[in-house]
Amino acid sequence: MPWGIAGVAIDSAGVTGGSELTPAALRCYSRLPRMAVIDHGDVVAPVHDHRRDPASGLVGHREVVAATETIRSAFLPWLKPDRRTVVLGGCCTLMIGLGAATRDKVGRFGIAYIDGHLDLYDGQSSPSGEAADVPLATMLGHGDPDVLNAAGGASLSPEGVYLLGYRDALQARGHGSLMPEDFDPGFRHADTPAIRTAGPANVGAAARVHFDNVNLPFWLFLDVDALDPDIFPATDALIGDGLDWMEVEALAGPLARSPRLLGLVVTCYNPEKDPDGACGRRLGRFIESVVEANS
Repeated sequence: MPWGIAGVAIDSAGVTGGSELTPAALRCYSRLPRMAVIDHGDVVAPVHDHRRDPASGLVGHREVVAATETIRSAFLPWLKPDRRTVVLGGCCTLMIGLGAATRDKVGRFGIAYIDGHLDLYDGQSSPSGEAADVPLATMLGHGDPDVLNAAGGASLSPEGVYLLGYRDALQARGHGSLMPEDFDPGFRHADTPAIRTAGPANVGAAARVHFDNVNLPFWLFLDVDALDPDIFPATDALIGDGLDWMEVEALAGPLARSPRLLGLVVTCYNPEKDPDGACGRRLGRFIESVVEANS
């Protein structure tokens, strides 16, 4: 099945630059423009207001709502049953709008969510107020009413989630975040120690079997802060004891080869922290490997 490319220029920290620059950088640092059958260009969804809204708790609240609407509308015509998509983020806030578009176009779907963080905060419990802290909770129907309204409500059910590689459970619990156990048993998850104990390839295979069993097409999602900062320092949310590239590739491999794969989403790479492009080129090779595994 052929692949398309779409970028999402968004950084929910209320700044100009940062992960907004990712789509252009990854086109430069990879062979993707030559591998894809179509490049849709970039959705520009700025969140430049650095103020934290007192009601929702979200930085740039109005712009987050607008970004969700923009991303949802843009992806509706781009998602095709005969084509997979590489989505070059941007911060992981983009998943709220992309999840909404996927539900609108595809129906029920799942996500293999490889991330160093749970992303189950709401705006009030998030330490930073950045919308990048809330996408998984919002897709599951928990969060700011205005953002949920822009997304058309929940896009995911708990059985559609396989959360992998998080390392912030203790901090998140202390701040009042939702936790995996707050959802029904269909919500699957494995933190970094559990992945290492079972073996990354075994965990990836189990995730693939789960999506087969519940009959769901799914996105493969990678927030690069799932990687250890010594391996991938070019991100804004550094958290120690992360996965290395071999572990990420072993974890993603069985999922990348699934016929149910909708596409790949990569987020939270900051080119401004990668002056020699080493992180971008390595991330580009990972993206290429996923495309090659399921073309």
